[in-house]
Amino acid sequence: MDSLTPEEVARRLSVATDGETVDTSLSDKPKTWALTNQVVDNLVGFIRNPSERWYLGFPEIDLASRGIGKGEVLMVVGRSHTGKSQMLLNSIVVNLINDPAAHVVIFSMDEPRELVAMKLFCLLKGRSSTEVEEAIKANDKNTIQELAEASEKELSRIAIIDESLPLSRMEEVMEETRQWFGTNPSFVMLDYLELLPGGDSDATGVTTKAQAVKRWAKTQRVPVGLVHQAGRGSGDKGKAAGLYAGRYGGEQEAIFVIEVYRQRDRYDLSPWEKKYHTDSINLNLCKNKRTARLIDQTYYLDPSSGHIHPYWEELIPDAH
Repeated sequence: MDSLTPEEVARRLSVATDGETVDTSLSDKPKTWALTNQVVDNLVGFIRNPSERWYLGFPEIDLASRGIGKGEVLMVVGRSHTGKSQMLLNSIVVNLINDPAAHVVIFSMDEPRELVAMKLFCLLKGRSSTEVEEAIKANDKNTIQELAEASEKELSRIAIIDESLPLSRMEEVMEETRQWFGTNPSFVMLDYLELLPGGDSDATGVTTKAQAVKRWAKTQRVPVGLVHQAGRGSGDKGKAAGLYAGRYGGEQEAIFVIEVYRQRDRYDLSPWEKKYHTDSINLNLCKNKRTARLIDQTYYLDPSSGHIHPYWEELIPDAH
């Protein structure tokens, strides 16, 4: 018996399926899904090219997470005024200094762009905002020149948008920044989830917004840092609450969750601990879908510049 031609196979299949026509013509690759070999190639490329990920600049956290990949969401949760946004701004400045190709978009719905620019400049130069403000008032030429130079160098690679925009408009902004920078942004900061337009701030609203951000991050193909406000009932003040730190949830949509808290808010500190934790900040990696490694690290938060770094020996208070 002669072998059947592809056309004959299609005809017989058509008869077997009640006359339904079977289209045997396929394009080079599917349009709506990726072949497994392509997925595997992407996986190998992702693992072998860590430079394409966004690292926060905190070695312990970066080693545990292996960096934030394109289309992935890092959710930063914590109570008000604990340093959530400051942690991400630290990361942005570290990357701007160390990587000339780094470009960042900040959607700042919580603070005006001038304040964000001031915080970035203070981190960049290790100065306090009060000092910089007084210098500007006094028409200090050196400070004004430093600001101008920073705006033309490191800070020129940041786009700060302080309008409250829906994700559809943010998509348009992203396209404009790509054209302006001539490259895809390396990182996007959204500050913060509850202020995204649309929906309520209850459990359903927050979860819906988090799901929308997750979809948006995938379509934009950029690492996203999403700030999420914790509620008053999210565990004891000054202690880790982990995934329960979110006010209404939404953390299930993130690849990583970092809880930010301040141990100075604890009620059970010894006199020495009160001194030590006056300017401490804890970064608690409480969700890590990449390696499953969790870590809660204590750092020093410089009260003047806002710089977050390890506790240097000279910063540790005397035991007596």
